[in-house]
Amino acid sequence: MPQIYAAKYLARAAAGVPRDMANAAIARFKPIHPTVLIYHCTFVCDARCEMCSNWKRGDRKSDMSLEEIEHTFDSPFWKYIENANVSGGEPTTRNDLVDICRVMLDRLPRLRKFGLNTTGLTPHRAIPMLTDIVKLCDERGIIFSFRVSIDGVEEMHNDVRNVPRGFEKAGETIRAMQALQKQYTFNFGISTTIFSQNLGDADNILNWARSEDLDIVFNMVRFTDTMLSNLDLADTCKPVGEEEEQMRQFFLDRVRIDPLLDGQNYIYMHYADMIANGYHRQAPCPFQTQGIMLNPDGGMFFCENSDVVGNVRDQDPGEIYFSDKSQAQRDHVINNECPSCLSPCQMNVSAIKQVVPYAKFLVRASREKRKYQQVTAAAESAVNP
Repeated sequence: MPQIYAAKYLARAAAGVPRDMANAAIARFKPIHPTVLIYHCTFVCDARCEMCSNWKRGDRKSDMSLEEIEHTFDSPFWKYIENANVSGGEPTTRNDLVDICRVMLDRLPRLRKFGLNTTGLTPHRAIPMLTDIVKLCDERGIIFSFRVSIDGVEEMHNDVRNVPRGFEKAGETIRAMQALQKQYTFNFGISTTIFSQNLGDADNILNWARSEDLDIVFNMVRFTDTMLSNLDLADTCKPVGEEEEQMRQFFLDRVRIDPLLDGQNYIYMHYADMIANGYHRQAPCPFQTQGIMLNPDGGMFFCENSDVVGNVRDQDPGEIYFSDKSQAQRDHVINNECPSCLSPCQMNVSAIKQVVPYAKFLVRASREKRKYQQVTAAAESAVNP
């Protein structure tokens, strides 16, 4: 199944290369419609994570209703979206999540890939909802990709998420989704946010994921109020000193050891580089010219480092997006926030849309692999002359 998914995604990506190249060229001279969307449908969450404070601002009363969501996506502004992701908070806390996804799938005519992030901590809700969304995407021929968050093995996960039996509950959702993959083609795995508390468990998480035949993505903790509401947690959650170097080596080892064309290696090299160079970003980002984010209350912003530029409850999203005031905020973000941004959001999309940086990464990754293989071979020869 993973091979089928990868083949479908690469085929869709290849078909869109001419349009991607044209968009990238045009965007250098004038604003273009976004092709990438992340919609945080709620900040209500069933976890109380140590490295995220979104759950503290969860307020169901302020979330857009299904009717408001339908009205929002009725705008022709969204017709160029190719990659969309639903996040939170925890999306499955919304009773109407399946209907929200149906609205997006039906109103995004150019959609290539649809994604979702979940804690998986409430399996009796999550499993039926996720199953229905898998079916919706299958019926429409849309590539679907989603992950369950796992931030440690057994008690480490429970401690990070502050949920008793959280690892067990998430495991129930994971096993159900693995079983569903035998019936439908979709991409599924787990994701882990690495920070000071669980850094020492990173290898355990990796080994557990491999033992369970689970694809895994590691994310480096980052701090932003617009998206994660966690700027105040930087002092307690950010690895520093020896821990920071340990994290850099962990990400660099993924590049050296994992398959060259593993899509996550592009992100891991980005992390390792930024730790080594004092957090100067070199990787491209689709949100600079082609991305948009939407908060539960209708607030629209360009990326996790952007201020909210308007509210779709009050104004058409196209009018907000293309206004001089909004574009000035985007310029501010590009000039002042992008140079040190850690965000991996849709970086794999940027690899497709901006081929040259990805080609350079492949050259560097190949070099790292050769060096690692030479060192390993030399060590083995010393032990077994």
